[in-house]
Amino acid sequence: MKRKKLLITLLIIALIIFIWWFNTYMVKTTYVTIESNKIKDEVTIVQISDLHGISFGKNNKNLIKKIEKENPDIICATGDMHTANDEKGKQVAFNLLTELAKKYKVYFVNGEHDSSDGFMDMLEQNGVNVLDYKKEEITINNTKLNLYGITNQYYSPTFNLKNEFEINKEEYNILLAHISNFEKFEEFGMDLSLSGDTHGGEIRLPFIGAVINRGIWFPEIRNDINDLDVKCVKGLYKRNDSYLFVSSGLGNYPIGIRLFNRPEIAVIKLK
Repeated sequence: MKRKKLLITLLIIALIIFIWWFNTYMVKTTYVTIESNKIKDEVTIVQISDLHGISFGKNNKNLIKKIEKENPDIICATGDMHTANDEKGKQVAFNLLTELAKKYKVYFVNGEHDSSDGFMDMLEQNGVNVLDYKKEEITINNTKLNLYGITNQYYSPTFNLKNEFEINKEEYNILLAHISNFEKFEEFGMDLSLSGDTHGGEIRLPFIGAVINRGIWFPEIRNDINDLDVKCVKGLYKRNDSYLFVSSGLGNYPIGIRLFNRPEIAVIKLK
């Protein structure tokens, strides 16, 4: 009887470890399609976010293989690719982004963790396009894209993209911002905004969604919350004609656990 109880206990422990490992380290690919009359030829964007210095396979080879499989036109990295004061993780993030930049156009905006000038300078010197309140005009076949990047770690009440950029609404406009501010992005005229930061809530529950986001418990099912960005935890959202995609990211912080929320790369098809 004791042996049976011990065996059952070991099996339960093994199951818990497997669930933790599968949810925390098995990367999935999320596919999103957005249609617009401004897109002349299909564009494939891969978004990665919130790596927090984790490596999926030696030198992130498993992650790189997943990205290469999608044959992206551009790669967008939306911040917190390493955790603050983690030198080993910083090197992991640097190696991943610069390796990808050897083959693809890589665009990067920082989060609150990877915002040091030294890190961003190193990336720029090694082929990564750092969008620190910058705009890049790119053409993919017959489609022209305007790519904007901002580096906000918080937003003041007077935040307004019109103070920094001009926009041509006849062309397709994409914003990279680690932390979302969807109402302001839409008001400016962005067709698509790409953000991270939330980690998808890290721990999610069926029918409930994220346990916590921005300090608010169970934000996706609460009717008493008016803050749009608290409720935009993971996935694709639409406001009028503007879209926001919030990546659940790859790494974890401050706790190394995910549940019902595997790390992801996002493949966004513009058609």
